[in-house]
Amino acid sequence: MRHASFGAWLLGLLLLGLSVVGLIRWPHWVWTAPIACALLALGVTYRLRHNGGPLVLGGIALALLVGAGALAQIATSVSHP
Repeated sequence: MRHASFGAWLLGLLLLGLSVVGLIRWPHWVWTAPIACALLALGVTYRLRHNGGPLVLGGIALALLVGAGALAQIATSVSHP
């Protein structure tokens, strides 16, 4: 479980970083959605790692990470000229 939460934490940081870079490169309000989704995923992953939460938290973290990736792709297509 610890290896999976570390991977989810690393992926969340990567998506957060890419979204912030996208916000700096192509400023648009639509970047707030993937940034918020990545931050929520990091929070759920932190809680999962330290509290040893149930499998539901792992599913929520996975859904938030997939959502952050999909929203970052949408934000790129909307904000990129």
